[in-house]
Amino acid sequence: MLLSVGVLLALTGAIGQPTQTLVAAGAAAHLRVEVPDVVRGGLLLRARIAVRATRTIRHPRIILGPGFFEGLQVNTIEPSPQSEASRGPQVVLSYAELRAGDELVVYLQLQVNPTTIGEQDTTVQLDDETDVVARVAHTTAVLP
Repeated sequence: MLLSVGVLLALTGAIGQPTQTLVAAGAAAHLRVEVPDVVRGGLLLRARIAVRATRTIRHPRIILGPGFFEGLQVNTIEPSPQSEASRGPQVVLSYAELRAGDELVVYLQLQVNPTTIGEQDTTVQLDDETDVVARVAHTTAVLP
């Protein structure tokens, strides 16, 4: 009986990993982030980050919240950034210049560490070097 309840909840998405789409717009770009709100330890997941430039962004930087790396393991980032750096607890992915109308789509393949429980900051921010262009605040809950 208890197993049936768990299966039913997972099938309805109540405890699964349905992806949420979050959007933010700034003067230079639109930022679209697809990431689950809830995940379970040990499972694989995908995050998709799309940037559509409305004007030139000379030094596009995608800033990932610390939750992408604390409690989650990054298996791959495609396309690979030109460089990676840290900004405090955040990770900065640097890409080539985007002109008006260009779109950059970045995929992250992740796995939840089995011992991670609680909320993780999976905020995504787009900067032009250090100037904030758009930001999507997000928290992913990790269930046991």
